[in-house]
Amino acid sequence: MCLLQICFAILYVVMYYTNSTKLGYAFFVFLLFFCVGGSFSLLPAAAIRRFGTQYSTSNYGLVFTSAVVGSLLNILIISVTKSYHVSDQHVQWIIAAFLVLGCINSSFFKFTGCGGVNQRESEIEYHSVPYSE
Repeated sequence: MCLLQICFAILYVVMYYTNSTKLGYAFFVFLLFFCVGGSFSLLPAAAIRRFGTQYSTSNYGLVFTSAVVGSLLNILIISVTKSYHVSDQHVQWIIAAFLVLGCINSSFFKFTGCGGVNQRESEIEYHSVPYSE
């Protein structure tokens, strides 16, 4: 997760400089969609490892909703900074700083693990279906 946030932060900083060439813009778009896909694949696994499997769909729904909150905060930052006539490059630096803060926050995120993930097949107990006898 930290690597993904650092990659997003670098993309926000570099975005200002990629507008001059088509190759730079294509590379930027490729990396941007690579990071977006990474977040869609890492967040469900992180939510299950942190909160367990019992309420995994509800927990992932709440974690996924945080993307909406982050997008709304980005819009708020952009509108406030534009009202003070701050350049686009400085706005991108501000958003990159928030991503680095998120990376620091994620580094303190401890996984509790899922029951059964690290168990060998011989250690797993199999039970018959309840009420089948």
